Amino acid sequence: MSEYMGSDALVSLQKAIFARAEEFQDNPLLSNGGRIMNILDPDAYGWPNVRKAAERDGIVGLTMVDRAPTLAALTDMFGAGADLPYWEAFTGAANAVLPACAEVIEAFSLPERWRLENVTAPDDATIHAAQLLNTETGVAPTPAYYLRGSHVPSLLTCVYDETGAMAACASATMRYHPEGPMAGWLFAGGVSVSDAHRRRGLGSYVNAVLLTESHRAFGWVAALEQAKADNAASVGMITRCGLRQDGDKITVIVNLNGGYITR
Repeated sequence: MSEYMGSDALVSLQKAIFARAEEFQDNPLLSNGGRIMNILDPDAYGWPNVRKAAERDGIVGLTMVDRAPTLAALTDMFGAGADLPYWEAFTGAANAVLPACAEVIEAFSLPERWRLENVTAPDDATIHAAQLLNTETGVAPTPAYYLRGSHVPSLLTCVYDETGAMAACASATMRYHPEGPMAGWLFAGGVSVSDAHRRRGLGSYVNAVLLTESHRAFGWVAALEQAKADNAASVGMITRCGLRQDGDKITVIVNLNGGYITR
């Protein structure tokens, strides 16, 4: 298996992020997203520093920011033709999310001889299978060390069909600094369902299990998930699990390298 997956540029970036572990430990406004660096408050971090980070890495994310002023500031900074893809932010406190997830789990039955697994330190074979399934479903896979929980607490939820093949997976991390603006928050995502098992409610189920088991493991106070506004399947999956769109908050990526990022 490979520790890192993606284009040469993305693999180089992932390696660089791995090497900056001390920076993430020292700065509460930064978050290691595995694939990219995330900035939590660009005003506090400083817009000149946002520019430097984007120009250094080629790709940088701004997490849970206000849509209109952030896009305006980035357009002024990088030009009208800048590639600024963004995802809507869906959030929920544990006391709203967990009951909704319990209903989803209760309503779903795994087929006979299927298997559910939740792991905070997955082995290489499990990580590789999840990375491959992510790739097949248009989700950019995260590095192996990240899924292992080497730098941030991580949980991987996997569902296997009767043949032992991975039918679905999702991952969650406590990636935010304990003294930062999102202290105690969980980031959940990477939900992937194989083509052979789609449209059965498996995505909602694996997401609900992920949120429930990660709360048992980490005791998070609130959760963040992200989806494109026009991705009805992802939006439905997330909202069924008790998260709601958080006003005009978005996560936007400054993509100076061009090319595909993730679903």
